[in-house]
Amino acid sequence: MKFPLWMRKLFVAFVAVMTLGTVIPTGYLADEKNEPSETYQEEGHLLHDSLDEPIGLSEPTEEEATDWPTIAAQVPSTELLAHFVTYASSQSEEQGLSKFGEAISTRVGSEYSESIVPKMTEAIVASVADLDIEELRTLRLTESPSGGYGERILHVYSEQSGEDLLRFHVRRDHPPQDGYWFNFHYHAADDNFEEHYEVGKIYWDKNTPPKWLS
Repeated sequence: MKFPLWMRKLFVAFVAVMTLGTVIPTGYLADEKNEPSETYQEEGHLLHDSLDEPIGLSEPTEEEATDWPTIAAQVPSTELLAHFVTYASSQSEEQGLSKFGEAISTRVGSEYSESIVPKMTEAIVASVADLDIEELRTLRLTESPSGGYGERILHVYSEQSGEDLLRFHVRRDHPPQDGYWFNFHYHAADDNFEEHYEVGKIYWDKNTPPKWLS
């Protein structure tokens, strides 16, 4: 799956801030169109125009790592934070769509990817930006969104301590005289998971939505 434009822009901005501009992320190069190079014969005739292939966030092949422990073991320490943010953002989208099931995903999947996932990514950046290298390497994401009427999308936790850092949930709201809304929010370890930090809402309609994972 190729990363959407908003994710690549966030990745570029994030890395630029964290590295004070000393590192140019490869995702930036993917957005820059290289000028065609021209090769001429001695007579001055054009032989060919070539456009270099863009270098950037490409679709993973069968040989490329897609799980965080493997990625964390392969990338340089200076790039670890940026790679985790990109990985977690991709997983937020994938697991959210999985939780919705086909019926819900068909109707609200695009809005979720475009409006909710970027805000989830912002929350992840704020939560993990100050962690040290070893803490970043031991971060994990749950891979089992709850079904039925459960709220869990995914949790970010430390494999080393077994404790959660963030819990991303979605609740079904049905205000009086109104239709159903999906309320996306998260809980943070900073306040012992007591507060609901709203990420956004997506309207369903007046009919009861299907159960999750259905």
